[in-house]
Amino acid sequence: MGLATAKLLSSRGATISLADINQDAMRAAVQSLSESSKHMWTVVDVRDPSSVGSWVTATKKKYGRVDGAVNMAGIICQTSPVAELSDDDWDRSFAVNTKGVFNCIRAQLNAMGPGGSIVSAASVFGQFGAPGNAAYCATKAAVISLTRTAAKENQHIRVNCVSPGEQGPK
Repeated sequence: MGLATAKLLSSRGATISLADINQDAMRAAVQSLSESSKHMWTVVDVRDPSSVGSWVTATKKKYGRVDGAVNMAGIICQTSPVAELSDDDWDRSFAVNTKGVFNCIRAQLNAMGPGGSIVSAASVFGQFGAPGNAAYCATKAAVISLTRTAAKENQHIRVNCVSPGEQGPK
């Protein structure tokens, strides 16, 4: 979803700043963009506030401003019933899916001026739950609530999330 969004925005003339923890995936993504696209890319660990902050600061420094942001980082750990869910899978899910989005939104709000827009990915599973996916569902519910709160606090920057359903194969 992230790469498809980047391609769409780029095709409409947006200057984009891509971030991913996986350098090889990032290189492949950048190669798939149009040669005429205006973009930069950075390896970022969304779990780390300083990594996110450095990326957003570098983007603003290079382009002069940040008008919009799309936050798509997310993972699904081992699926299992709640009674069998490991602390590690729970913690890892929250570190990426919730804290990662929080780190991005916070840095983006601090870099963005009035009229800006932030969109983050949640999931329908954050609203309805799904057997065997407690950690993922809980993290996406948290993203929805975080987004609502940030939207109410920031009258001059739009903060929204999208909640797609299941995605088919690539």
